[in-house]
Amino acid sequence: MTLFDNARVLTMDPAPPRATAVLVRDGTVAAVGGDALAASPGARHIDCAGGVLAPAFIDPHCHLLAAAARACSVDCSPVAVRSIAEIQDRLREAAARTRPGAWVRAAGYDESRLEERRHPTRRDLDAAASRHPVRLLHRSGHAVVLNTAALRLAGIAGDTPEPAGGVIDRFGDDGEPSGLLLEMGDAVDRVVPPLPYEELASGVEAVAQAFLSAGVTAICDATHTNGAREWNLFARLQTERRLPLDVTLMEGAAHAGEMPEAPLAHLRRGHVKIMLSEAGGLTPDEVELAHIVAGLHDAGRDVAIHAVEERAVAAAIAAIEAAVRRGPRPHRHRIEHAALAPRGGAARMARAGITVVTQPAFLGHNGDRYLREVPPEKHRRLYPIGSLARAGVRVAASTDAPVVPASPLEGVRAAVERRAPSGATVGSGQAVPLTRALAMWTRDAAWAIGAERERGRIAPGMVADFVLLSEASERAEVVAVYVRGDLVAPVPVGRSHLPV
Repeated sequence: MTLFDNARVLTMDPAPPRATAVLVRDGTVAAVGGDALAASPGARHIDCAGGVLAPAFIDPHCHLLAAAARACSVDCSPVAVRSIAEIQDRLREAAARTRPGAWVRAAGYDESRLEERRHPTRRDLDAAASRHPVRLLHRSGHAVVLNTAALRLAGIAGDTPEPAGGVIDRFGDDGEPSGLLLEMGDAVDRVVPPLPYEELASGVEAVAQAFLSAGVTAICDATHTNGAREWNLFARLQTERRLPLDVTLMEGAAHAGEMPEAPLAHLRRGHVKIMLSEAGGLTPDEVELAHIVAGLHDAGRDVAIHAVEERAVAAAIAAIEAAVRRGPRPHRHRIEHAALAPRGGAARMARAGITVVTQPAFLGHNGDRYLREVPPEKHRRLYPIGSLARAGVRVAASTDAPVVPASPLEGVRAAVERRAPSGATVGSGQAVPLTRALAMWTRDAAWAIGAERERGRIAPGMVADFVLLSEASERAEVVAVYVRGDLVAPVPVGRSHLPV
């Protein structure tokens, strides 16, 4: 037995909401508060020194393999490069150590943070590495730039038609592909060789450690291409102890039914992911989306619909409403992101029992771009966490890693402060108090992945995964992380925000 005492315990549970001690037995919470002290004779003590003990964080929407692959790619993120010229320098260096003809993988660029304020083109990439196919992923994961060699391998030329749900950007002078592709990652992934297993596994280990150090012990991988292959890969990584996290694995709509329903010790099947592309129009359109959602709902599956802007969010709401009306049943249908909800959408989501999984940290990274590019009348409705919560919608928070770092506390701060990088406020009326922001990463995140009976609260019978924080404020730092009562990540104050 282990007694955590001298703590300010935030249980995220109504009985009691706060305590000073927690008793752990066999990896689960045995007692809380006075009951813990009474039952603790003979237990080893962990003195929390007045720190805040909370349930470990859950990231209900991330992309672990993409994060691992990015860790193995040339870093072109805003912290690493400031211009297209610096991207070119990094690509030249990578090409020099890569055999001719092999792919050069780079990732993380953000055109809004480059001096040129534009996307790189294939001509920019060709100037740096013409003897290698080059893939440069956007920070969001929804855009990619290829050089000429890579475009050729992908079969994309001047006469290639626009794919459904995707966009082939073209030069204005000759109409040839510029190299920038939107929502066409699947087409590119088919021609890029997969990383060798050992390289990928090393990347997974690094990303998993970053999550643990940030207080995250359970994640949901929300990749829309997940199927049986990914299930087997995750199971292997866990068996080999390369992936020390509990994982819920969404199943892509095109692969629904491939994963086993029965969970493994630390791996379970989650929602069916539906990508609702907003590039070049809505794909699938409203009618087809409603048909897909209805079929999955009738089959007893819960859906998670990627929907960012108003039209897409409205379509997702309508599809779920229609499915629930025709076949009422308990469900956990989700909308992912919901950056802009239609007017009246919050009340409709609440009535339909829809959970929203959103990313408040995007405000801290992209807030200035939102203020520049989003019409001013919509600023107060961006990432409407406050409005959703007041309407009774269950809202969980996530990182969408590798889009932003694996740091829930960064998301907590953004939900409370709503600050852009410049310090400007983005939709202050959508801010939520600290306890609500923490609940989005614990209790509500557990609900979103279907694990609320074992995670997200500190209560008897729950898994004893804890995060020890330095203070009860949005400026808190992770001090230590415990999995089933055992210390796994002591973190010096000031070092908790580890990038993936």
